[in-house]
Amino acid sequence: MDINENIIKEEVGNLVTSLQKLLPKKKDIVVLFETKKQKLTRLSDIHAEAKSVFPNCFIGAKLVILRDMVDKVKLIQQYNYGKPKESYKSFAQLLHKELEPKEEHDGLLIDSSGSATAIYKEKIEGDYEMRLTSKIKDLVSSETEIVLEKENQRVLGSVTCAMKDVDPNTLRFVTQWTYRVLPEFFIGGEFGLQPLVFPLSPELSASARYERPSFSLSSTISRVGFQVCLYKQFAPDLRIATIVNEGYKGDPATVGLALHKSYQNGSDLKIFVDSQRCGGFTFQKDVMFHQPHNEVRVIRLVASTLIDRQRRVRFGFGFNLDF
Repeated sequence: MDINENIIKEEVGNLVTSLQKLLPKKKDIVVLFETKKQKLTRLSDIHAEAKSVFPNCFIGAKLVILRDMVDKVKLIQQYNYGKPKESYKSFAQLLHKELEPKEEHDGLLIDSSGSATAIYKEKIEGDYEMRLTSKIKDLVSSETEIVLEKENQRVLGSVTCAMKDVDPNTLRFVTQWTYRVLPEFFIGGEFGLQPLVFPLSPELSASARYERPSFSLSSTISRVGFQVCLYKQFAPDLRIATIVNEGYKGDPATVGLALHKSYQNGSDLKIFVDSQRCGGFTFQKDVMFHQPHNEVRVIRLVASTLIDRQRRVRFGFGFNLDF
């Protein structure tokens, strides 16, 4: 049987094209470090710009797949090898739901661990908005949260009621508010309480923020510690941030410095160092595959390096696919 070189090239090309079709099509990929400007920043987002500059270093290998199954239903699949989760925190989170996504859309979110999260939002008379979030992890583990939020030109406040595993003893109320004192300066506070747990131990915190289009200075003081965040954007593709943490349990104060650089070729680099002699970086790049009919498919590559307190250098590598 004669082997024709052109036939081999055609078959290989068809195979490559078929494999490329398994990749997600290019669309507006959500960039995690960009914070949407609002009329008034939520209290849980008061340090968002500065903390988003710091990389989320991980160890091992991971594959994350986000797929829109049907209308308002999304499936998240994450496969890990080694220790891909964050093994070191370069800053503390002192506020309720800090750095968690706030712009969830109505629908159902299912992940590969078997948990499902349902989100429902509705506008109520006036400026109120109600959000109901129900997360079911398994047959005996669940979490339900109701948030009532109101916003106007000077005040943004919310009341959250949450319960885990349908256990009244886990009932928790959290109220957050921010008040704009000046166009560039506002203050905020948080109060949390578990009314059925004795002795009562309310959680209190106070925050302040001064912001400009490319600069922000924010601080939070609570029962567990004190934090100051400084953020500065030098150029559209270059940002730096500094975070100072001090706990009230005898822990020494720590200072962290981070840099975020974006490149025109779709690459993204984040680096951090801190006073505990730790450091690390993450590098991600979107690789484009061009197909006939002007179709473009993309795969996001993510690499990570972490230097811990024992001066050990650890590496991580992963893929992010968003269908």
